[in-house]
Amino acid sequence: MISDPFVSIIISAYNAEKHIALTIESVLVQEWKELEIIVVNDGSTDETLTILQGYGDQIKVISQENKGQDAALNEGFRQSKGAYIKFMDSDDLINPEMIKKQVEVLNGSNEHVAYSEWARFYNNQPELADFTKLDYWRDMEPLDFLTSRPEGVMLQCGIMLVPRILIERAGLWDERLILFNDTEFFNRVLLQSKGVRFSEDAKLYYRSAQSGSISAQVSRRFFESTFLATNLVAAQLLASEDSYRIRNLISNTFLNQYFRMYPKFPDLVQAHEERIQFYGSGTVKPEGGKVFKKIKLIAGWKMASRIQVLFYQLGYKPRVFK
Repeated sequence: MISDPFVSIIISAYNAEKHIALTIESVLVQEWKELEIIVVNDGSTDETLTILQGYGDQIKVISQENKGQDAALNEGFRQSKGAYIKFMDSDDLINPEMIKKQVEVLNGSNEHVAYSEWARFYNNQPELADFTKLDYWRDMEPLDFLTSRPEGVMLQCGIMLVPRILIERAGLWDERLILFNDTEFFNRVLLQSKGVRFSEDAKLYYRSAQSGSISAQVSRRFFESTFLATNLVAAQLLASEDSYRIRNLISNTFLNQYFRMYPKFPDLVQAHEERIQFYGSGTVKPEGGKVFKKIKLIAGWKMASRIQVLFYQLGYKPRVFK
């Protein structure tokens, strides 16, 4: 292994005052000391910048007007020095061993991506995160990894440590995207690599079900972003291999978004139907809560979705974890 490769950890932060300090603290206690922490304050209007300034020279703070997460991560990358790069959200946590374990598993390689254990946590209780091993947590070649689950694998940014050279080959984050951007970006990166090396005992704690999180949004522009991103991913994958497993993955990705948006935005619904028909029927099924499942059993998933939308219009609000 090359001697103590330098690592850049790049965090985008927008109105992140509630959780950014815990995220930074989880990075400051890393066992691997050859690193820099770059936080890009993306035009926050709360106390995020004040909190960041409180860390002094322990972190590098970059402030810009609000341009979106992808633009923030790109700026952080441009100002970074690391041979290896980790991108992070402003509310996730990593265990103290993470960077050390991922550097060790790469063992000097600039052609592989280090992938780690990850688990969701809720109610501000990372200690309850369940790191039950998943079947794709192992060393694999790029396409084997990306297609190892019919619905796709988790490509959240903080899970991976990436050689700088792979990002330079693949290109930076696509600033047109506001959702599904991780999936589009890391598909490109992984397709430039020789595969994944799994790093056991390196752990990402993924904060979930936040009321203000991007992934919780269901507006038209978010679905437009996922549609664009999925089309980009489809082109990337098919350029590498045109096969059943690739087309099934693409179709399933469109299906998952189709299930989430139906019956809203009829033109987008139709566009998804056309893509699904083009790539194949797919294999994933619509999911929902207990009431959704009961209605689906009797009247089908489309009726269940329509009734669900009606409930939301009448003021029903699903439980949101704090």
